[in-house]
Amino acid sequence: PENHVSRSVFMAFHIKSSAPCLYELQPIDLAIWTTTPWTLPANLAVSVNADIQYAAVDYFFDHAPFRRRLVVAESLIDQLGTKLKANHSEKLKTFSGADLAQGTFYTRPFNNEQGKYAQVLVGGDYVTADSGTGLVHTAPGHGYDDYQTGLAYGLNVFSPVDDRGRYTAQVGDELKGLNVLTQANEQIFQLIQKDVLCDEMYAHRYPYDWRTKKPVIMRATSQWFASIKPFRNESLDAIDQVSWVPAVGEKRISSMVLGREDWCISRQRSWGVPIPVFYHKDSGQHLMNKEILQHVINIVREYGSDAWWSMSIEELLPESFKDQAHNYVKGNDTMDVWFDSGTSWASVLKRRGLLPADLYLEGSDQHRGWFQSSLLTSVAVNAYAPYKTVLTHGFVLDEKGMKMSKSLGN
Repeated sequence: PENHVSRSVFMAFHIKSSAPCLYELQPIDLAIWTTTPWTLPANLAVSVNADIQYAAVDYFFDHAPFRRRLVVAESLIDQLGTKLKANHSEKLKTFSGADLAQGTFYTRPFNNEQGKYAQVLVGGDYVTADSGTGLVHTAPGHGYDDYQTGLAYGLNVFSPVDDRGRYTAQVGDELKGLNVLTQANEQIFQLIQKDVLCDEMYAHRYPYDWRTKKPVIMRATSQWFASIKPFRNESLDAIDQVSWVPAVGEKRISSMVLGREDWCISRQRSWGVPIPVFYHKDSGQHLMNKEILQHVINIVREYGSDAWWSMSIEELLPESFKDQAHNYVKGNDTMDVWFDSGTSWASVLKRRGLLPADLYLEGSDQHRGWFQSSLLTSVAVNAYAPYKTVLTHGFVLDEKGMKMSKSLGN
């Protein structure tokens, strides 16, 4: 939703060593702004836009500290001054983001296992001067854009938050165990108080869980992926061979497949079809090969998929691996349900000699779901679509014209 309210913070990151454009202006701080203060312990960089003009600015106050020297986007100098309640400001010098990123290092807001210092980097187009300061606090473990920047520069994917949404011991005893959404902010603000320029309640767009209608957090985790790159073109060709009713469905699914890179096929749920993988207790290295898979397949054929949860590791491993069972633990991830439903053509159609189907029928949301997962899995295995025609139906609406939905209760 658009109207989520967060306690945002403007903060000073102290520059340790600067790019040439700031040599004569030390000491000076980077002014950053974030709506997710709980991610500050995971900060590993500050991202700037190479083409934005930045400025070194003195802000003056009639109270201590009386003067603050900060780096901020030139177009946001006055806006930041208003936020800080400064009496006036003086622009000392301007320079590009590219210049600022030439060797500027700063002290991270939290000194944990990731080290004391981090660097100013050139980020992507997501770094703008529309709001904030034009300098983006970057935590690769807690955001898509941050993650991409981290990949580009080889940063660690540091995500010190566990499956319950609580800080791990990686952030230190002062924060360990706190829920990042409901408990962390007060403690965070206490710990960074001396570097806080100002804070405010800020209404903005924020991701919510579609079913519970509650806010979620972004957290990088280890997952299983299936790459569709090797057969993307074949999938697009297969789409062209299908009759789409209405015809706009072809354009819709084509654009989705064209822009898709990888498919995350693992889920962390207590129900579903298990991913049959074992992990070494010490190294975390996964153990999975054709022999193990076939052994598990045979077990599931006889006892059902619940066998993964009820049987011991010794029973689930084939004879050649049983002596190593004490070194491994079972994986708890389940398969994406779209993979389950997307491979229904194998059991419902192919075994009966009915593949491809004459017709697949579902709502327009399934161009992203069942229609697409069925297409991708069938093309990967069979080299053709599992259907000849796809018919997209509409939705039943309530008295207010809203789509009827279980989650909305209408």
